[in-house]
Amino acid sequence: MKDSSGLNREQLLSCLDFGKALTSELDPNRLLERVLEKVSKLFPSEYWSLLLMDEATETLRFELSIDLDLEQMKDFRLALGQGAAGQCALKQELLVLEDVKQYDFFDDKVDELSGYRTKSLVCVPIVFAGRTLGVLEMVNPRALDKESIELLTIVSDYLAIAMENTRRYRKLRDMTIRDSLTGLYNQRYFYRSLTVLVKNCNAEEGCFSLIFMDIDDFKTVVDTQGHLNGSRTLREIAQNIQGCLKDASFAVAYGGDEFVVVLPDTDRFHAAETAREIRDSIKTATFLTRWGRNVQVTASFGVATFPDNARNIEELLALADQAMFRVKNTGKDRVELSLN
Repeated sequence: MKDSSGLNREQLLSCLDFGKALTSELDPNRLLERVLEKVSKLFPSEYWSLLLMDEATETLRFELSIDLDLEQMKDFRLALGQGAAGQCALKQELLVLEDVKQYDFFDDKVDELSGYRTKSLVCVPIVFAGRTLGVLEMVNPRALDKESIELLTIVSDYLAIAMENTRRYRKLRDMTIRDSLTGLYNQRYFYRSLTVLVKNCNAEEGCFSLIFMDIDDFKTVVDTQGHLNGSRTLREIAQNIQGCLKDASFAVAYGGDEFVVVLPDTDRFHAAETAREIRDSIKTATFLTRWGRNVQVTASFGVATFPDNARNIEELLALADQAMFRVKNTGKDRVELSLN
């Protein structure tokens, strides 16, 4: 039995099951795992990929795939209008290429990188409220019949809703733990994390370090550049700090022009190395160039480590803060370790 769209009962039930599975999932990582599982069963093909839109650069990047080595594709980007996926994202229209050689816009760079040979291709836009969120690609599909295409269109609508749901959920969640100006973690997340770190270190005889940092003479930046550009400078400094961090380390907007970096499983000497790297990165950077300004700043740093320097959170914070203020009071633009 088929409905008016031409889909049979089994296809409709599969579509319903797919929709339930996706729209009920709010965790973005688990959502993509479900996409991987469900789509591969519904639409057999040589391989398929999900490309997501980076709104900042208006480019598509490979997010997940079956059989395609994503490591090979990690730096690959498609601009809007570039290749079949780029055309699909730009026009927000489903593309069915039964023979890719017949289309001038087909781009074989993915084939060159992956070693695959694309003969036929289906690109499905994932669109929500007029915004292209990504493109679902089926390479060398086993079936290109009308029913499969209709089912793909319905699936892409479900996927768009699910992706928007996870985006909104993530945004709401981040509002509770992130600073709205810099995007770094806030004090609420910071103190909660410290409690966990202390507990883990006591149980496993581990350590972690804190870097307290304060931007030197930041009031001068605000006085000369204005409050708006002062905020922009802090945002750029935060991005600069983030670029120096690895693994489980994270940065916190502590208040005003003060930041804290948390370094799990890091002793005081390696923490000092990280602090010096951040210091050098900030000192050599030029801020506000996007707005036609050239602002340069320095920062002062204090480092303390648990449990080497302190046995509780309050003591650790105080020692890192004191080390930073010693720098502020003796010339600035330097890193100092806790004396305790």
